[in-house]
Amino acid sequence: MDNLSTVPADFLGTAFARLGQIAPDPADTYFGLVFRIAGPCPPVEDLRARVAARLPRLPRLTERLVARASVQWERDPEFDIARHVGTLRRHTGVLSAHEILSGTPDPARPPWGLWTSEDPENPGGWRLYYLVHHARQDAAAALRTVTTLLGDDDTDTVTAAPVPERQRGWPAMLPIALDLLRTKFPGPAVAPKRYGPGRVLAVGEVDVALFTDIAARTGATVNQVHMAAMSSALDRWAPRPEVSRRPVNVPVDTREPGDSDVANRLGFMRVGLPCGDSAPESRLRSVRAAAGRRRTARYRRVWGAITRGGGSPAAGWAMRQITDHTQVAMTLSNLRIAAPLSLMAAPVLAVTGLPWLPPAHACFAFFTTCGDRAALTVLAPEGAQDPAELAAHWSDAVHALHRAYAAQPEVGSPA
Repeated sequence: MDNLSTVPADFLGTAFARLGQIAPDPADTYFGLVFRIAGPCPPVEDLRARVAARLPRLPRLTERLVARASVQWERDPEFDIARHVGTLRRHTGVLSAHEILSGTPDPARPPWGLWTSEDPENPGGWRLYYLVHHARQDAAAALRTVTTLLGDDDTDTVTAAPVPERQRGWPAMLPIALDLLRTKFPGPAVAPKRYGPGRVLAVGEVDVALFTDIAARTGATVNQVHMAAMSSALDRWAPRPEVSRRPVNVPVDTREPGDSDVANRLGFMRVGLPCGDSAPESRLRSVRAAAGRRRTARYRRVWGAITRGGGSPAAGWAMRQITDHTQVAMTLSNLRIAAPLSLMAAPVLAVTGLPWLPPAHACFAFFTTCGDRAALTVLAPEGAQDPAELAAHWSDAVHALHRAYAAQPEVGSPA
């Protein structure tokens, strides 16, 4: 073991590793993507051969997570591709990380895996699952990893140019200082509750054209439209009449040109979603103000500055303030896939996110768009409110938003 090469984890890797140590289920810190793919499923041996041939492009996938006094990545001396590429039983719906890993991922192995299964909803097609520990990657990195291993790109390696160092620590947080100070004066706390060991996953789907049409008519982003729909859905799913705003966390991607696209590059922004009997148009206006492009850009810059390398006391404090589970209702993650995908020389028909579950949280939502479908995946612990109801309310809210704007012209077009 003394001869094994080790790499200290950066701030985000350390933070997610520590969360994994306190998670009630070891699988809770894993998240991933499910790809629905056209054509016959390739033999698992062919899949393993492809991954093994391209693994040198992503050498960090051969490292395991070692979380002791400090958190490090250590080369697995017994790395075996067969432990990381396998098959799943035939199933309907979508499996959660809890079901795939049976709650007990092997801590002595690199924390990721690929699995294939039949696709009963698409006869003649198949599904590909990718799971990874959040200490290793974020959603954008997970997508890049799968396309590097199984896509059509023949690039030899995934490279990243050095990103210039910037100011770290407390001074770097000045652009969001007011927001952070507001977290010191919390509103009504989210009521704590004890949950069971099981995990419940639900998926809702709508036509992505509904989002792009609303965005074109209002100047909003697709994700802002999604958050406006979620504000309405959450009001029906878990009403909070005592507050006018429901705080949620929204991850932001801090990558810069030339930065690594196969690592964790996340920051977090707290957004207050409107509560009450607001009209759909009013909800979207409120969300656009609370999660505007300029505010999001500020958060990207700040998190990019304070989380690189080993992190700092400032980064740790900011993380605790913004993600405090007693003050936020849930996290709303998102991944937009704009370009058509092809894996193992077959077209990808749809992509669904597999959420992780932060300790003590009652829910996590993962919004993905790919091709003509937009999907919301909701993960909740046993004993929490039914996530299928939230997914259904979200779908209803998207359609209500679209009806509200359908008669209006697109931004910039003649009235």
